[in-house]
Amino acid sequence: EDVVGVGDLPAGPEQLAQVVELRRETEACGSCCRAPSRWLLLGRVFCYRVDYFVNQMSELEIGTWESPEVRGVQPLPRTFHTSSAAVGDCLYVFGGGDKGAEPVQDQRLHVFDTATLTWSQPDTHGDPPAPRHGHAVVAVGTKLFIHGGLAGDVFYNDLFCIDINDMRWVKIPATGDIPGGRASHSSAVFRDHVYIFGGIGPEGTLDTTYKYHTEKQQWTLLQFDSPLPAGRLDHAMCVVPWQAGESADTGAATGRDRAGNESPVSAGDKTSPLLKGQEEEEGRAEGTVHLLLIFGGMDTQGEIHRDCVVTLIE
Repeated sequence: EDVVGVGDLPAGPEQLAQVVELRRETEACGSCCRAPSRWLLLGRVFCYRVDYFVNQMSELEIGTWESPEVRGVQPLPRTFHTSSAAVGDCLYVFGGGDKGAEPVQDQRLHVFDTATLTWSQPDTHGDPPAPRHGHAVVAVGTKLFIHGGLAGDVFYNDLFCIDINDMRWVKIPATGDIPGGRASHSSAVFRDHVYIFGGIGPEGTLDTTYKYHTEKQQWTLLQFDSPLPAGRLDHAMCVVPWQAGESADTGAATGRDRAGNESPVSAGDKTSPLLKGQEEEEGRAEGTVHLLLIFGGMDTQGEIHRDCVVTLIE
């Protein structure tokens, strides 16, 4: 029940192959993740050659890039290997793409220690996820959650968890509003919820948003009063803290720019702007709300989105 979309693409596997090729032409790098004081980019950088992969780091404080010498056994070349996830000083990578819509046949968990610049492949227990690419991976505390992904013309809707304390893979039973199989969707974490949006499934691009309660192990499909963002894949999503007040007249959250002007943001409002003068430190101004922000992406025809949409998540 965890495999969705075997051979049921509207135009057959050829359509999926075209989408994968469009992704190769438009995607600059396969993975980006923040470790303490550093941004890590893993994947193709500055080159569209499929066989050219490098690891690079940007030191944000001084604004310089470097390609450090790393130790240990590095992962084999791959692309579309998720957003990866960082816990402490370590970056965790699983799966990725090989050729066309096929994933690399590698079920190991790769760990990059940013403090020692060392790759390792720790021993794990239990059954890992099947090889895949385009899946979502997030970290909640010491646990990594991996959802969905693609292998050939097979879309997965399963959810796996591994706690880095015991390195044991667990396949989590799905309950609630279970998302269908998808790949190239975005993910973000806020407190005890994992959010996913969009991606591509057997019927094309998706515009739905789900949240997963990590303690209750339950999915919920989010409903919005406003129009949804256009369906898309390969987009970015993150949670943004925003200083806001409460409007007594409308009940909507309001943000203040440097001139003191207010702009209301209601839940599900996809056109509400993020103000440049916002303060992002919690506890200041009148209170902090959190926004789920989505940027960019593409559709199955190769159209590149450049819009930025937000919604309140609390």
